[in-house]
Amino acid sequence: MRFPAFTVAVTREAGLWTAKVTDGLDDAAGEFKQFVDVDPGMRKIIANLTGLPAERFHLRWRYEFDDADATDLVLQYQEADRLAEEVAQWREGVRARLVATLNGQIPQRAIADLVGLSHQRVNQIARGVAPEAAEVVKPGRWVPL
Repeated sequence: MRFPAFTVAVTREAGLWTAKVTDGLDDAAGEFKQFVDVDPGMRKIIANLTGLPAERFHLRWRYEFDDADATDLVLQYQEADRLAEEVAQWREGVRARLVATLNGQIPQRAIADLVGLSHQRVNQIARGVAPEAAEVVKPGRWVPL
């Protein structure tokens, strides 16, 4: 099933993020104090105007600042940020498993030196629940293993 797609142009004006659908929906626009509110806010506005649930349409984003198109850079940054978060979660899970495995085998100060944390933080991790190997999800294919 094909879902409709709407292009949303985002700019920065008078201290606000402004977003407006540029193809097919008159009056589909919003102003937002925080960038993080633009996507959910526009999905809500479009859903109200079309009667479609937010998961039944796609949004194509366009970012323009001082009449210059910054779309590619913004989208690249958002993807890099998403991947960095995946890698950080992977690191935390692997580190917790490593601490749990080595705890009691070598001193916590040595574990701290190995993983680059304070011995106090290693002690906190050691007292927590270590994820099982199956729970530690490896990030996307680009990460060298």
